[in-house]
Amino acid sequence: MLGKPMLYLLKTSLSLAAFYLFYKLLCSRDTWHRQNRVLLLLIFALSAVIPFLYIDLGQAAQEASVIIEELSTSLVGEAVELEGGTPDAMLHPTWWQQIPWRMLLTSLYLAGLMICIAHFTVSLLAIISLIRKSKRSTLPDGTILVTHTKSYGPFSWMRYIIVSERDLSDNSDMILAHERAHIRLHHSWDLLFVQLCATAQWFNPAAWLLKRELEAIHEYEADSETLRQGFDARQYQLRLFEAVVGANFNTITNNFNNCSTKKRIIMMMRTQSNPWTRMKALFVLPVTFVAVAVISCTSPKEKNVEDQEATEQVQPTGIDDVQVTGFATAPQTQEQGEIFMVAEEQPMFPGGMQEMMKFIQSEVKYPKEAQDKGLQGRVIVQFVVNTDGSICEDTVVRSVAPSLDAEAVRVVRSMPNWTPGKQKGEPVRVRFTLPVTFRLDGLKDNPTQVQVTQEKTAEDDIVNVPENIPEYPGGMGELMKYLSMNIRYPKEAQNKGIQGRVVVQFVVNKDGSITDAKVVKAVDPQLDAEALRVVNAMPNWTPGKHKGEAVRTHFTIPVSFKLNN
Repeated sequence: MLGKPMLYLLKTSLSLAAFYLFYKLLCSRDTWHRQNRVLLLLIFALSAVIPFLYIDLGQAAQEASVIIEELSTSLVGEAVELEGGTPDAMLHPTWWQQIPWRMLLTSLYLAGLMICIAHFTVSLLAIISLIRKSKRSTLPDGTILVTHTKSYGPFSWMRYIIVSERDLSDNSDMILAHERAHIRLHHSWDLLFVQLCATAQWFNPAAWLLKRELEAIHEYEADSETLRQGFDARQYQLRLFEAVVGANFNTITNNFNNCSTKKRIIMMMRTQSNPWTRMKALFVLPVTFVAVAVISCTSPKEKNVEDQEATEQVQPTGIDDVQVTGFATAPQTQEQGEIFMVAEEQPMFPGGMQEMMKFIQSEVKYPKEAQDKGLQGRVIVQFVVNTDGSICEDTVVRSVAPSLDAEAVRVVRSMPNWTPGKQKGEPVRVRFTLPVTFRLDGLKDNPTQVQVTQEKTAEDDIVNVPENIPEYPGGMGELMKYLSMNIRYPKEAQNKGIQGRVVVQFVVNKDGSITDAKVVKAVDPQLDAEALRVVNAMPNWTPGKHKGEAVRTHFTIPVSFKLNN
């Protein structure tokens, strides 16, 4: 998932691309230079704020959403009460999913940004250095004329006109009139603003193309101002051809030969555009509307969901939730709160699953009192793995007997520090569930058996917690995408205001097929049926494995149907 800054940059770049196409197709050939200049500056400003805007497209007052919550292998018969982690890593991402894409993209962006900032800084320092080392004189209108002996073509920056001694001796009046026009029209401030915008969007060709369009507008404006002062158009155009041989100083100045000479001459010879063509600029409004609707219309919803969850103190799952509004889906990420039910990288017992099994088998002692009374069963302990790997907040969420419960908790508290779970590369607190089965087998020489619940159960040959859990084709991300595209909030349930949390449990068979899907926590027949329908329609999974063999495994998907007023 992209972070908010990267998502903002992406939305801004898409807006700039849309606006560039609009400008190039409708306005770039018009002779309304000042209007086009204002329009280009407005495009950069609008693109910067569009990600923050929201347009209500007439949705119903009551918003229906379906949230696919924490996905986990389930414990037989306990899918409703227990959520979150399993003893092994919850997700088995492919190699490309393990690459820290967000960190790599952020690093790449920052590297490009630093290069552009360095180039911009060097350009400014070069201008300052050239001005300081050259001859300076103040003209009657307050501009400062800087003359040098280098081969740069004439250019202006802020209130400075910089020309070579050779150019100053040949048609200097035309050059000075042109550069004065740049200064009078404050073109340097435009370039400074747009250069900063393009630097922030250095990866976006549309930003640099729009900057080039603005530079061309500056030259068209300066040419028009120069010709209005009475200079001969043919002589002026000839001077432009001669200036082509001069090198531009840099891209943040108004160079006399900055724009294509052919384009400038064509623009000078073009008849004034029809006044009605000015109205084309108004098309920026529908373009803005579409950009806001397509790019930003989900922002307030995300905020409302976050605010609501913060108010209700809902623990985040640590994975992408999928929200379905009406018949459209939109992925969202819950990142608030301190304890994750499922992190991108699950916490791990030192040495992995097998070492944890060995530790528990060696540490757990069957209480004598429980043996004498014939007490047996499965105790389920839930605890939190802290960011330093320590264990805290242990609690029994399924009790069998006080003595068995106490023994299970004692062993959990005696565990060494784990490798903590991680979310977005940072250690986070993760809630974890551990089932421990106490069984009396009736043999006097070995009257008791204590095990972590990972072996076959009485229900066929199902392994509740295999060493390798089953996986949807393509991983967790693809499962979320499948659910978001296929689950629909039943219209009748929306109209009746029915909402709640449906928990579906199913079996992933040895061949990966899905069977025995059932609702273990019902809300309403319609919502239950919709959740079952999508689960039963899933493609085959990669089956779970235990001791190297494919096994049948339970899996649980809790789905919350919420109506947000």
